[in-house]
Amino acid sequence: MVDGGYAAAVKETFETKPLRTVLMIDDEFPSLSDVIRGVDNSKKFRQSDRALVLYEGFRRRQMICDVENDVGDVHADRFRKSDLIILDYNLGPTENDNEQSIRVLRELAGSKHFNTVVVYTADPELDDVWLAIVASLSGDWNGLPGALEGEAQEHWEKLSDTDQLPDPSIEAIKSYAERRDIRDIPSKVFAAAQKELEDLGVPKAATPKILEALIHRDLASRAGRWAGEPRRRAVGKAADGVRWIQSHNSFVAIVQKADASDEDASDPYGIMAHLGTALLAWRPNLIQVIMSEIQNILELEALTTEDEHLALGETQAALWYYLLQNVGAIDPDDGDDLRPPLASLVDKLVDGIRHRLSSDQALLELAGNAMRGELRDAGMKPDTWPDSKRVALIKKAGELTRAGKVDPKAVAFRLNSFLSTERFRRAHLSTGTVFRHGDEIWAATSPACDLVARQPGVDQAWSHAIHPMTALVAIKLHSGGELPSALTEATKGNHVFFELDGTPTALKLVNAVSQPSYEIFFAHNEGRVRLDGDRTVFTASRLMPLEDGSRGLVEQEFEVVGQLRGVNAIRALQSAGQHLSRVGLDFVSLPPN
Repeated sequence: MVDGGYAAAVKETFETKPLRTVLMIDDEFPSLSDVIRGVDNSKKFRQSDRALVLYEGFRRRQMICDVENDVGDVHADRFRKSDLIILDYNLGPTENDNEQSIRVLRELAGSKHFNTVVVYTADPELDDVWLAIVASLSGDWNGLPGALEGEAQEHWEKLSDTDQLPDPSIEAIKSYAERRDIRDIPSKVFAAAQKELEDLGVPKAATPKILEALIHRDLASRAGRWAGEPRRRAVGKAADGVRWIQSHNSFVAIVQKADASDEDASDPYGIMAHLGTALLAWRPNLIQVIMSEIQNILELEALTTEDEHLALGETQAALWYYLLQNVGAIDPDDGDDLRPPLASLVDKLVDGIRHRLSSDQALLELAGNAMRGELRDAGMKPDTWPDSKRVALIKKAGELTRAGKVDPKAVAFRLNSFLSTERFRRAHLSTGTVFRHGDEIWAATSPACDLVARQPGVDQAWSHAIHPMTALVAIKLHSGGELPSALTEATKGNHVFFELDGTPTALKLVNAVSQPSYEIFFAHNEGRVRLDGDRTVFTASRLMPLEDGSRGLVEQEFEVVGQLRGVNAIRALQSAGQHLSRVGLDFVSLPPN
């Protein structure tokens, strides 16, 4: 039984607040334009009565409702802004054709807008529908059996040549499809499959890989044309009459078409009841609940106009003045890069919204209720609370996340990485920007006020003279040794943690004698970055030895790989000997008339 406080939080944040508009996609439903034009409903739109009942039900829920039936040109961008989508599983042109609906689901999963979808189907085999959708959303099923090696490959080929390859049980396929993990197959189901393969002469050690290949073959068949698409994360479950899938920015519930009921006029076909049950079966964890509620606040509340100061004309004029000062005199037609000054302004606007969100009492109360419910469901009391100095607490956190078995070292890395670094999302270099050239990696340790992308004043004679070059002090980052060792001493603050080329990495701010190794760079174009494919790069010059034994400036391209978070960036300043008084503050003097 799900805790009441948690259930109420899930309903409010994933259903009550966000679902205000609904779009029904069905080639047998008449659209508003069809009704106005008087199209003959009886011939073309055989489900018009069902459409009317659904339309009236959603209106009773105060939800704005629309219909889309042009399945020949269905594209996610046309309806991704709808909060709830009711999608017919068999969208023409032929009976039992699901290709259009799967394509819609894949596009919705890949969009930036979170989409809640109910797949509405007359197919009586709902498990087959669930498997087809989860397999199609996940993709990348063609690697096996081709990637089998050794004994597994040998026995696969032998069984295949003699047409003895068994079909995996539906229980094994469903369990594996939940998270694409063979460990999720129940022990009894796995043991039965293992015995079947052993009876065919397969060594026990090779049975897990062969079973996985058999399941991949089955799911590839169900995915059809999507089997070879790049892999996407898709998780779900089909149990106790409830079927759901969550993939990237979409949540999908599968509902059987049924006759209308008079019990609830606002939900005559039980669609919303099924959706609510599916959301609870998904069991979004506390972090997902909080993130969803933040999104609700951003969408439902006018955070900027609610701020009395921002609503004042003088404040808006002040921000325009601040922007104009940073931009300088430009010709709007010359294509100057306006991103750095705009990014600075956006940072300040967002900072106010951040403080507003972090103190939102309704958000904190909802999150508190959800957290208490989760702890109650987990049976956590002071006398059963895991020791915070042991990995038992990390394992309990994994249980509360419902992520399955978690690797404590991986969790510790993710936490330290999240706390110390973030993705670089700026228009120019700043304090704490991490960049590299070849195998060398540095962290920028110039005060942020020295790295603003603008021409320094004449009182800053040297900086003014070398403009548009910007002098940049950076600490060279050194190997942090083995990751587990770095994690055990993470609280000393000598390491930064981030993923480098997809590999968890720990680098030290100091060298072997506990001293920082710093270097001065001369960044071109005021330290602005540019995109080179999927890389963020900038150009700078370094003072380096030349072939003739002299020293000279050498121009090189550097790749930005991350950004230290605020406090971590300030600590890097200290490591480089930059006094805290050099942290720039944004104040603007009143100019003379």
